[in-house]
Amino acid sequence: MEPSWSPFLWIAANDLPLRDDLVPFLVARSGQALDDFARWVAPRRPLDWMLSMVQYTAMSTTVGEELLWGFEEAEDPVIEARRQRILEGLLRRSPKVREKLIDEGIEKGIEKGRLDQERAALRRVLAGRRIALSPDDEARIEACSNLATLERWLDRAILATTASEALQDPPA
Repeated sequence: MEPSWSPFLWIAANDLPLRDDLVPFLVARSGQALDDFARWVAPRRPLDWMLSMVQYTAMSTTVGEELLWGFEEAEDPVIEARRQRILEGLLRRSPKVREKLIDEGIEKGIEKGRLDQERAALRRVLAGRRIALSPDDEARIEACSNLATLERWLDRAILATTASEALQDPPA
């Protein structure tokens, strides 16, 4: 390209064919061509290379997430250990993401704990009132993931004479 006092080479990366020997140039693609390249190159490059590509290129969010979803737990313990090492390294370098994941985990743990406590309290009240639970009643209590529903059932269990009376749903 001219002018001659400042020569440079321009490569139309979006127009190049998908070939292994052209990968260094293909990374410069943009738009749909970059997304197509990312899907094509994913099985051809190691995980750390792909993670760098997802991090540093402007591929679409959809394709970036699609590539990351492809890194599910591996059956090979060596590959899984590598993935764990990469994930730990990424989390060390991203303290905000690490904290967010920890906070979300704590919130889920607290919610699970409250649900477990409410289920246990409901069972204790019913047992104390000598109200037997059928396997279906047990399954229904265990499957309930709504704290308000469990609280409502516990309140009803205090006066109920049967399990079905305690576990009845409110009228529609």
